[in-house]
Amino acid sequence: MIISLVATVILHGLLKITTIVHWELGCTIVIAMVYFTLSLTIRYIWHLSRKEFIKKYLAYIFISGLWLLSSIAILIFHDLFPGDAPGRLELVLGVSELCVILRSLYETILLIRRVSSRGWNPALIVVASFLILISIGTILLMFPTARVQDPTDNATEAAPFLVALFTSTSASCVTGLIVVPTGTYWSRTGQTIIMILFQIGGLGILTFGAFFAAAFGRTMQIRESVTFSEMLESHQRGDVRRLLLAILGITIFTELTGAIFLTGLWPELPWQERLYYSLFHSVSGYCNAGFSLMDDNLLNMGHHWQVWGVMPALIIVGGLGFAVNYNYLIYGITHFSNFSIRKPLFNHPTQKVRLTVSSRLVTLTTLFLLVGGTLGIYLLESIHQQKEVSAWEQLNSAWFQSVTFRTAGFNTVDLGDYQPHTKLFAVLMMFIGASPGSTGGGVKTVVCALAVLSVWSLLKGRDRVEIMGRTIPNTLINRSLTIISLGILVLMTSTLLVVMFENRQDIFLDHLFETTSAFATVGVSTGITADLSPPSHWVIILTMFIGRVGPLTALIALTNRGPSYRYSYPEESVTLG
Repeated sequence: MIISLVATVILHGLLKITTIVHWELGCTIVIAMVYFTLSLTIRYIWHLSRKEFIKKYLAYIFISGLWLLSSIAILIFHDLFPGDAPGRLELVLGVSELCVILRSLYETILLIRRVSSRGWNPALIVVASFLILISIGTILLMFPTARVQDPTDNATEAAPFLVALFTSTSASCVTGLIVVPTGTYWSRTGQTIIMILFQIGGLGILTFGAFFAAAFGRTMQIRESVTFSEMLESHQRGDVRRLLLAILGITIFTELTGAIFLTGLWPELPWQERLYYSLFHSVSGYCNAGFSLMDDNLLNMGHHWQVWGVMPALIIVGGLGFAVNYNYLIYGITHFSNFSIRKPLFNHPTQKVRLTVSSRLVTLTTLFLLVGGTLGIYLLESIHQQKEVSAWEQLNSAWFQSVTFRTAGFNTVDLGDYQPHTKLFAVLMMFIGASPGSTGGGVKTVVCALAVLSVWSLLKGRDRVEIMGRTIPNTLINRSLTIISLGILVLMTSTLLVVMFENRQDIFLDHLFETTSAFATVGVSTGITADLSPPSHWVIILTMFIGRVGPLTALIALTNRGPSYRYSYPEESVTLG
């Protein structure tokens, strides 16, 4: 499997290979599929219980069957294909490559499931999965086919390591910061790799493993269920399977719907390009990635309804969080519809489901930040305004940036022209970020809401935090304050390093803006990303990674859970101020 996968990568990653090498690699891939199919057939014949064998190896049987039937169909019916169709051997090779990739993905998913079911620290698994994803993305982006080549130059040129690493980290961590223009530097292959990276990074590589496990009807072990519950921040561990399938359904529906609405944004392009552009930006919007195929992002396109309407909708839905979206879905089904879904898909409960405190708190906090952010940006930019801009355009821009500042990374105006006080306000919004268990970053809306509620309770002289008829556990309050403290520590350290490496005191605010965008995995920039020095690029890479896995998650991943003690020391007060 490894040999055939490496042969597939080399075959498509290198532009300049001889015909002999091309067919040698192709034969290796085809022979590998022949071996897989024959070995599977022999094991089926010798197995004592064939029904049990089919149930256990259903995925392998499907992949081998797909390859066998497709290859036979190509060999028999090739004469009926159009005249410009590739030859029989090339088509068989293409099918073999597809099946090798599918089998490799399935093997990877099985490995992920085995790791998650061993009871390892979920935070450590999340950190390791993102490191693996970033590494694979960096290797793929360094192949010459991932970069646009000069047609007048016979030599092929690959992307430098730091450029590939920065782009892979930014895509895997759904940030959107770039050092080279995505639309003109990367080829269609490179752009597709980037899209796959922020799709997997947005949902989480472990979530994809659980998707396939649920799709093939496999049961989840208790330890595996606990791992995914903590990763998705769901408190209903018996509900993980339905939550995972709901995430898949909501993701596909939202991204395809968004892509359909976005097709009219580029009427000057051929329909194939329009489809690709719309799908790329729809996935980028839902995953809060901020990547755009246009060199100037969405600059001067804010007047299009697709930009101020569709894109914010995608960003908001992706930023609410998987558990919240699922809660709203089940709430709507059980309250307003007679629609029922049978096993083994969602199997939603028949009794009415209430909106959880978490869902209501996320919704209220998000609405407050959207409205408050829009008004704040509008009013701050109205002060000392130098350009003649209509009130509608200014309000439109304030609305879009209020949505994208907290997590997405798109921009319809040149952020470098923003007033200093507006940039500082944007830093606060970026630091807050999206909601827990979502595709966005930041310290999260609920964390900030709990911190504010905790301060309010102290001011009112209460010793506990209460909201919506519920008492919030003190452990969650302490965790929220810890996340904010660690976030400030990481942000200040990153900013200090960048300012020290760049030695440009005149643009200190831009450096703070850049590092906050990296930590909160937002992706907006005042235009200085590409001009930063290599040491600063390394700082931004590390900051994006820490911001994605979370300050608290990164801390837990590096430490073991200590034992719980049955004693406590006597209390003694200390002076606070």
